[in-house]
Amino acid sequence: MATNKVYDLRAHGWSTRKKVVFIIGLFGLISASLVGMIYWNGNVFEGVRSYVRGEGLWAKAQKDAVFYLTQYSYNHAEADYLAYLEALEIISGDSKARTALFQLPPDKKSARDGFLQGQNHPDDIDAMIHFFIKFQRISYMREAIDIWQSADKKIDALKIIGEQIRDEITGSRRDNEKIADLRQRMQQLNNELHELETLFSLKLSEGARWVKLTVWQISLLLLVIFVGIGLLVSRQIIKSIEKSEKRLALSESRFRSLKESNTIGIISWRLDGMIDEANDLFLNMLGFAQADIEKGAVNWLDITPTDFYVKDQQAIDELLMQGRCEPYEKALIHKQGYWVPVYIGAALISGNREQGIAYVMDLSERKKAEQQLKLAATVFDFSSEGIMITDPSVRIVSVNQTLCKMTGYDQEELLGKPPSILQSGYISTEQYQYMWDSLNQNGQWQGDIVDRTKNGALLPMRISISQVKDSDNQITHYVAILSDISERKAEEEHLRHIAHHDPLTDLPNRILFNDRLERAIKKAARNNTKLGILFLDLDKFKPVNDLFGHKTGDRLLQSVAHRIVRSVRETDTVTRLGGDEFAILLEDVTDSEMVDKILRHTVDVISKTYLIDDRIIDIGVSAGMSLYPDDGTDIKSLLDRADKAMYVNKKNGNDN
Repeated sequence: MATNKVYDLRAHGWSTRKKVVFIIGLFGLISASLVGMIYWNGNVFEGVRSYVRGEGLWAKAQKDAVFYLTQYSYNHAEADYLAYLEALEIISGDSKARTALFQLPPDKKSARDGFLQGQNHPDDIDAMIHFFIKFQRISYMREAIDIWQSADKKIDALKIIGEQIRDEITGSRRDNEKIADLRQRMQQLNNELHELETLFSLKLSEGARWVKLTVWQISLLLLVIFVGIGLLVSRQIIKSIEKSEKRLALSESRFRSLKESNTIGIISWRLDGMIDEANDLFLNMLGFAQADIEKGAVNWLDITPTDFYVKDQQAIDELLMQGRCEPYEKALIHKQGYWVPVYIGAALISGNREQGIAYVMDLSERKKAEQQLKLAATVFDFSSEGIMITDPSVRIVSVNQTLCKMTGYDQEELLGKPPSILQSGYISTEQYQYMWDSLNQNGQWQGDIVDRTKNGALLPMRISISQVKDSDNQITHYVAILSDISERKAEEEHLRHIAHHDPLTDLPNRILFNDRLERAIKKAARNNTKLGILFLDLDKFKPVNDLFGHKTGDRLLQSVAHRIVRSVRETDTVTRLGGDEFAILLEDVTDSEMVDKILRHTVDVISKTYLIDDRIIDIGVSAGMSLYPDDGTDIKSLLDRADKAMYVNKKNGNDN
């Protein structure tokens, strides 16, 4: 009955080969999924970055429109009015693009033309269209679009004011009071648009954080599922090996009790091949019955494959010389025609040189067990994951070559040592205690750790540890599966960096700037210190793009960013807000004179001549500043004050 039960389990269950193939296939699937998630995540952040850049262009155009219309209301210069209309044309491009994308199906060609009219970089437009179509129903994007549409209404109102100012100036009767009133309404609209621009950026940043969290959770879930299934199948393989070892031990026990039990095949044989007697176990082993013995139908020479004639003759020679032979392995032919591997030993009956007794053990199960052990050893040695096995006292008893390659240690250097030989010191004692508490309570633990290789390099790894217990529920081993996650950690850090930095200058972007400003305000309030904000807007930058192309303009922006960073302290934060606008966060300043000194120095540095692509380029800069808490105690008020101061200076034509 026991034999049948084992057979059924093996027939209906998964073989070790299938489990290994399943693990490899699952790993490939998860790897492909993670690559797809990383690629998709990169596209999403490219879309977010493009919209942040586009928002900067839109905001600059809106500010330019208000600026030139204000100038026009004072000096009535036709050039200012034309500049105002040109800025409106940029803004209307984004509106046309959005309208085209709302169509069913979306009109991508019209959308591209609209974004180009909005002066968005051609390389960014595909990402913007893809991001809009895929995420327009997501709450964050939907709210951002609503804010965008609200801004359109404000722009329409600005156009009406512009037309009214135009009519007053070009009309026969000029009402200066009405123009002043229109100018005041225009300034109010400008403030409202600035609030919408800030809110639009915040919604995009919230959406980016949500996407990053979602992708991370999905990736982590896939990894947990893979590790869990791999661990389960590995445990089954180990248990299968233990069962095979127990079956081998049981076979040895049966051999020792040969004469007391019917657990081994026994035959009475003759040199001419006849088998006079055989127990049921032997007969069942080869598919015969007692009736076959009685009829003389079972002959050991006939059921021996010719491959073993030489071995049999050597055994017979030993029998004739010593009366017995050393047990050996051979095969017998089953009644159905297939070979049955057996282990056989024989002895002549005392005083008889023609007849003897032999015991026969069926080696079928042992051969299968040996194959299974070889397969398990192959999986252990050639696994792409590092594997470590310790005894109950947590001393290493076995490691595979993958782990040795990962850590730089030879097997001899690790065997007998505690796993702490790999500790880096980056994991606290409390964290290790938590790991052991979880392992003792649940029988397994998994998590990320940082170990150290033989040459001292840090090695971030994902580790899964399981207890191995015997039939008495006593721990016999600990099995740890370790994966090198250096590339994953590096990719996460890269994604985190590009989400918070300007791709052209590598400066912190508006999202990171707002985060740092918020922390700086809290710190200043807590320590009763001051901080300063500098707003910088490059003058005469647009002609550089028009005359020399965007590549030269981009290199100029990179040079400006480099100069700004070198002109301030290491503790200060330099940010590119978008287009040709920069901002600087100055922490721990003493007074406005100190901020003004830094501002003047920065303006002087920026205003020096540039040599870009063998071209001598001169630009100016309009700057403004604000001081916490003198000019405001929150982000909005400080940014508004610095922004207004900068535009006042731009209006007055000052370079400081």
